Amino acid sequence: MTRRLELALGEPGKVAGLLTDACATIDDAAYAFVASRDGLVVASATASETPEDQVALRGSALAAAAMGIGDHFAALSAHGRLQSTYFEADRGCVGIFPISSALMLVVGSDRSVNLGRLTAAAKRILAILQAPSE
Repeated sequence: MTRRLELALGEPGKVAGLLTDACATIDDAAYAFVASRDGLVVASATASETPEDQVALRGSALAAAAMGIGDHFAALSAHGRLQSTYFEADRGCVGIFPISSALMLVVGSDRSVNLGRLTAAAKRILAILQAPSE
């Protein structure tokens, strides 16, 4: 069975379309992008001219570093595999979620969204990315 997850590196335009549709329909997701674990943007839900895409371009390296630190901290504290990394700020939240050993999903929210709602939104986006393709 072919999975949409497998499209990520080969067809980033399709993944960007899925992310764009997801952000348009999931209220608690302000932006989303898929990046490689070494910090390169694979697909983004926004056009390259928007400020949100600057978040993807600049945030992908920071997200990779945060995931690396989180991986090491989870291993050091013997809590198993890292499931997510979150940052909560006064104007919104950001969550980083591993998709595979090579890819991660980054989802950001607006001010009114708490970590629980961000987690639910991210899980919906992950389900869209991992759903069997037509």
